[in-house]
Amino acid sequence: MYKTAKAIVTNLVSFIDAYGYVLNGARAYYTNRSQPPLLSAMVFEIYNQTGDVELIKTCLSALLKEYKFWNSGIHEVSIHDAQQNKYSLSRYYAMWNKPRPESSTIDKQSSSKFLNASEKQQFYRELASAAESGWDFGTRWMRDTSEFTTLATTSVLPVDLNVFILKMELDISFLAREIGADGIAENFLKASQARQRAINSVFWNEKMGQWLDYWLSNGTTCKVESQTWEAQNQNQNVFASNFVPLWIDLFNSDTPLVEKVMRSLQTSGLVCAAGIATSLTNSGQQWDFPNGWAPLQHMIVEGLARSKLIEARSMAKEIAERWIRTNYVAYKKTGAMHEKYDVEKCGESGGGGEYVVQTGFGWSNGVVLAFLEEFGWPRDQSIDCIS
Repeated sequence: MYKTAKAIVTNLVSFIDAYGYVLNGARAYYTNRSQPPLLSAMVFEIYNQTGDVELIKTCLSALLKEYKFWNSGIHEVSIHDAQQNKYSLSRYYAMWNKPRPESSTIDKQSSSKFLNASEKQQFYRELASAAESGWDFGTRWMRDTSEFTTLATTSVLPVDLNVFILKMELDISFLAREIGADGIAENFLKASQARQRAINSVFWNEKMGQWLDYWLSNGTTCKVESQTWEAQNQNQNVFASNFVPLWIDLFNSDTPLVEKVMRSLQTSGLVCAAGIATSLTNSGQQWDFPNGWAPLQHMIVEGLARSKLIEARSMAKEIAERWIRTNYVAYKKTGAMHEKYDVEKCGESGGGGEYVVQTGFGWSNGVVLAFLEEFGWPRDQSIDCIS
């Protein structure tokens, strides 16, 4: 479906041309925030399949503009270590401090415990920034995992956002070189090397064998002063996003690293009967246990499958099979694909959060197709839930 894929990409590029970034959705009221920056990965995938040089020429200036959006102003944060090495990383930060128009009543109810107007405004920004991340909502963004009003998304340097931007740097470098823009290619290669060092220094936790989100001490302000890295500011809670760096070839090509991260994933408690849980905390929010989401399954499985480690590839296949089973059984039962699934119970859709579980559903459909394409399904193998 190359024509459809290109149409999606050119639509997203039109947002960048008009607003400077991809909107959180194609609605006027979403112009105050973006979404996880995966456009360069889309362009890269289409080009890899089609060799369409004109697509690169159409998209490159937009990708450069989107890159600037994520790496300047309110989104950019500097961290330095004890040796005074300075690292530049990015965060989510919505340009909005009012109730979200699409969830106005709920947001006003959630903010009712704040008496101070400026506290309410900050809370509204944290809500919108969590929506910008796609993880709306979960304990990942909460300073106190039992209290929703401690949401502090703008005070988090997220592992996955910075992995997406590293991928953007690698993609732009590759795509620019394909059309002879060698200066751009070289600059973005250097930027990717700097971000890889930053990811290893700020997020990596050797003891846990995971990359951990980093709490900023005063992240609520528009422009954060450079902060000194402290081990205690790493968020020690386990989330599926702690394993997303595996998606990038820079990390999944390092066999000893993959082995360490795979062992960590195996013992993390996230891998369940019907897929990978989003977190270990059952908060009632939708981006927490026991919900599993297709894109997280996909990135982690794809990373394990691309590695040279046979055991990692075997684990990828096992997780993919569990995910295909639960999608299939739920589909046979309800006649629909769902946006999220309960990874404890094969064939059950997920729950929690602000709305009833949605059917459809783009990423669930796409990931099942990707897994079937990657791993197949033997004719003689049962596709029902294993009791």
